[in-house]
Amino acid sequence: MYMMREVYQAERGKAPEIVAAFKTLTKVFEEAGYANRRIYVDYAGPMDTVVCQWEFDSLDQYFTMERAFFVNPDENTQSLIDAFNSNAVSGYKEIYEVIQ
Repeated sequence: MYMMREVYQAERGKAPEIVAAFKTLTKVFEEAGYANRRIYVDYAGPMDTVVCQWEFDSLDQYFTMERAFFVNPDENTQSLIDAFNSNAVSGYKEIYEVIQ
């Protein structure tokens, strides 16, 4: 089992748009069978930080799905991609193996 965490630093005041995009994306993750999906926003630390975290069984499954997501995206998928690209200053992913 693996845990993925995507961390975005939103443009000032744009964290709600990143949260909305992650809420839409979690529906896709639910259909893929990903578990323990959570969205976090900063309480202390860098402002306008949004974190989305979920667990999945296979790295191959995750990366296959992610690559397919960006190949010829439909209008809804492109608007989701645009929401992240136009409202975030930066972002990164963390992948962990779940031990317990």
